[in-house]
Amino acid sequence: MNLALTILNRVSQEPDRVAISHGQRQHTYSQLIERVKRIATGFQKCRSDSDKIAILSSNRIEFVEVFIGAIYAGYVPVLLDPIWNPTEVNRVIRQCQPSMIFLEQELAEIISGEHSHIQQLTFSDEETGSYDRWLSSCKSDVLVEITNIALFVGFTSGTTGIPKGYIRSHNSWIRSFEATNAAFHLDKMEHVLAPGPLVHSLSLFALLQTLYNGATFHILQEFDAAEVLKLCSAVPDMILFVVPTMIDSLLQLTDPGTTSIQALISSGGTWSNQSKQRCRQIFNGINLYEYYGSSEASYISYRDVNGEEKSDSLGRQFDGVDISIRDENFQEVPRGTIGQLYVRSDMVFNGYYQSPEETEGVFRDGWLRTGDYMYIDSDDYLYLVGRSQNMIKTGGLKVFPEEVESVLQRIPDVREVMVFGMPHDRWGEQVTAIIQWRDERRLTLDEVKKYCMEHLASYKTPKELLSVEQFIYTNSGKVARQVMMDDAKRAIL
Repeated sequence: MNLALTILNRVSQEPDRVAISHGQRQHTYSQLIERVKRIATGFQKCRSDSDKIAILSSNRIEFVEVFIGAIYAGYVPVLLDPIWNPTEVNRVIRQCQPSMIFLEQELAEIISGEHSHIQQLTFSDEETGSYDRWLSSCKSDVLVEITNIALFVGFTSGTTGIPKGYIRSHNSWIRSFEATNAAFHLDKMEHVLAPGPLVHSLSLFALLQTLYNGATFHILQEFDAAEVLKLCSAVPDMILFVVPTMIDSLLQLTDPGTTSIQALISSGGTWSNQSKQRCRQIFNGINLYEYYGSSEASYISYRDVNGEEKSDSLGRQFDGVDISIRDENFQEVPRGTIGQLYVRSDMVFNGYYQSPEETEGVFRDGWLRTGDYMYIDSDDYLYLVGRSQNMIKTGGLKVFPEEVESVLQRIPDVREVMVFGMPHDRWGEQVTAIIQWRDERRLTLDEVKKYCMEHLASYKTPKELLSVEQFIYTNSGKVARQVMMDDAKRAIL
């Protein structure tokens, strides 16, 4: 089923309801669908063998209408991140060979001359861009009945290396909408805000789920805590899709009872119990949820944060998700035993773009290997031990940074923390902690060690401590681990 058809059907139900809003601009469902149909007609006239189009843009209404118009026409949007450097952008364009590129005027200069044969249509706030002229020439009287198996090509938000494309299908996201509607009780969804980049799956999913449910999606060009709170004050009962770092920024700028938010849904990092408690105090009556998932697996597990039960867990799996904890030989392990998490559901991705060997490497007998080490308790609650790519090997022993970070986050003076393995001549790697403190009080390494010894084996405690004034984040709000590690190594080695 073409996901766009569900959105198009909203015209007959609530044609005058606002679908998307961005500052002073907005489209009702009838206005949005009229433009979507014109865009789809324009794609039909495109003479190209490629079924892909590329979008290079920050958050804006044009991003939304082009994305939906493309999938309605049976094309596959390829999402290019505006923060990529020119080499990365042009490498992905070279790889995907899109039939058209839609981009903001100020980003046009980073497109290499080798792609001059590809039609480029620009968005502009200052003048009429070539996109507007192209759209005005398209009619909306063509019925499109093509559905591509692929919904879009997104890219993992790593901080270094070549962006890795992944393919999601229409069906996988429709099933994800159904699962999250039930888990987060979104039947009363009216207004939604996801202030992260639309090129990333968290905000893009929130956008499409909003339109799928017939609600209003509010766009911010980028995350700004003050602007988020201002919008939430103007629009009661907003549902927010955010990452934990965004939540902490919001908490720093507001007082109890001043802002009404219906629900806050968090993912993309560790959300501290201290922050959750503060949310309950600040946003009276708010519904709090957190979920665990990935671009490849989609939604895996969730937890209703309003209850205190098993607060350190990742919750239970969503409806329709099968999970299995297995050892290095692919054998299931008993409950309470640590192993790698495997997932099976209709929400799982199709594979990595043009990487069949890598795709084959993450699937086994129908199960997707997440690369995360977990255990499950007798009540079916999942617990994250660590991620394989972050694992520290020190003196022949394995340490998961996430386990150490979860302990350090309990220290009231710690605002943000990251643990990694610093190269060491004797031990191979040495457990090292980078900490941003809340105020002037800073603990010494010995004080940090003493606290950790109450909760961790001695080999897991930090052997080196670096204090920083500010953490570095990706534009999706996650800690930029590789950048932070590189900076720390230069400072110490």
